[in-house]
Amino acid sequence: MALFGRKKAQGEAAALAEHLILDRCWDDMALDAGVDAVRDGHRNAGIALLRECRDDHELRAQRVRALAGASVGQSAQIKALLTENMSPAAAADLLLWLGGTLINEAWEIRGSGWASTVGDDRFKLFYSRLREARDPLVAAADLAPHDATPWVELQKYARGMQLDREQHDLAWQRAIERAPTSFPAHASRLQNLTSKWSGSHEQMFGFARDTVATAPPGSPLVAVLPMAHSEFLMKERQRFAEEGKTWAGAKMLTSYFTTELKLELIEAERTWCASAEPQPYSKEAHNLFGWAMLEAGDLERARWHLSWVGNRPGGPWDYEGAQAFAKALLRLGLTD
Repeated sequence: MALFGRKKAQGEAAALAEHLILDRCWDDMALDAGVDAVRDGHRNAGIALLRECRDDHELRAQRVRALAGASVGQSAQIKALLTENMSPAAAADLLLWLGGTLINEAWEIRGSGWASTVGDDRFKLFYSRLREARDPLVAAADLAPHDATPWVELQKYARGMQLDREQHDLAWQRAIERAPTSFPAHASRLQNLTSKWSGSHEQMFGFARDTVATAPPGSPLVAVLPMAHSEFLMKERQRFAEEGKTWAGAKMLTSYFTTELKLELIEAERTWCASAEPQPYSKEAHNLFGWAMLEAGDLERARWHLSWVGNRPGGPWDYEGAQAFAKALLRLGLTD
């Protein structure tokens, strides 16, 4: 019976996974429509979306990333839209989008696997395309000196190019000088401090905890703490797998979230949720806390957070996979 029950559960999760909306962890109907239009080659839709959010960094950063992902393969066409007589603000929009698209095209070439799985030829193509992103992003920053978004994208550029720490720090500082509570800037900074990108677990957790300690009430910035736990556990899974210690890895994962870590997560959650208002990255933060609370065994809090996510997983579920998210929804009774 247990075997058949397991197969039934796996079938239910697989069926549910087919109805998930992946790579769209936001509540922005205009962006949904714009992404669809850009994928079909209607780039004016992207121009309009960026024009609307020049004074809203969080929304702008989210839209740039989404549109850059939708326009992979269209960088030459976006570049061709630049003209000498356009306004500085319009040029900054296009240059920012161009830089983000080139970064995404580079990662499409490289693939999402570990560096050890990427051949030399692909690495050469990856770096060649990625280098092209720098100039348009720097130009966008010059044309819109108060916009933090080019510097957020330059953090991602510095990571991919494996630049020295000074260059990472420069992009980070420029971003938070312009938007001190930028969620995407802090998320990129945490990525740049992970052990897989020449940082360390100590640096990553130190940054996450410092961010929680200084985050203003109502800010989703505190979600960098569960983000750090996700990154740590992903790296540990890889390490145990490489060492052939699958059982030891599974045992560690089941006991990872100690009472102390759970209480720390709950306190961070309260900082945000006590006075939270809907923001562009709210759904991303709910994904992160929902995942962490589920892993920690706090089903009530996990259910509450994932009820705000709906069918749009993001964050740690990018590592876990669509079926893992579907299984979480089934376990928590969130399938209606």
